Amino acid sequence: MKRNPQTKIVVGDTAPVMKCRAIRRRKMGYEPDMDEWGVGVALVPNEKIDIKDMGAISQQRCTVTQADVQAAWSVMEVIIAEALANGHHVELGQLGTLSLGVRTKELKEPGEKIRATDVELGSVSFKPGVFLQKQLRRVTFKVDNDCLEPTDTASLADALYDYFADGAHEAINVKQFTRLCGYKETRARKLMKSYVADGLMEHIPYSRGYYRPTKGNFGW
Repeated sequence: MKRNPQTKIVVGDTAPVMKCRAIRRRKMGYEPDMDEWGVGVALVPNEKIDIKDMGAISQQRCTVTQADVQAAWSVMEVIIAEALANGHHVELGQLGTLSLGVRTKELKEPGEKIRATDVELGSVSFKPGVFLQKQLRRVTFKVDNDCLEPTDTASLADALYDYFADGAHEAINVKQFTRLCGYKETRARKLMKSYVADGLMEHIPYSRGYYRPTKGNFGW
């Protein structure tokens, strides 16, 4: 295995390794209560690889140049978009197939006719080919368990106490709170609203989504 100095991407035949991190997941079948969350994993993505990077790697592996790959791909982008827009399934060699779905804006009652204006585009689907599936089955995983954030009410309260201790911070917004508690933003917003409803936190007037503890809470 070697690292391409231009693209900073690991290339070679060694089995690939995906990095994961431990995160909180709500247990299926339970109400979204803080005490009913388990621990799962999420992918830690490596840096993005683009057409320029693939052109540089291709130039090392065969006779085409980086410029050739970029020029060919700029044409292929247009062809693929046009083909999908005209209802074609697009087979990307051994990688797989792209297809476009459609749906109605709302369901009709049996017997009602569907008009063209009732139809809208759905999502673009990708079905992996046999080659890609074989390559992905070679993947091994490395998990970081040390990044898991507080998982219960008590430890989250301690984290907030530390956040505001000794005047380290005067306020917190939802994005910062999301990072602190480890939840998705929707869940973090609901939790912050519950803190406000319980009188533990308050919204700072005229601020853009900033909150602070009420007197006597979280070290204030």
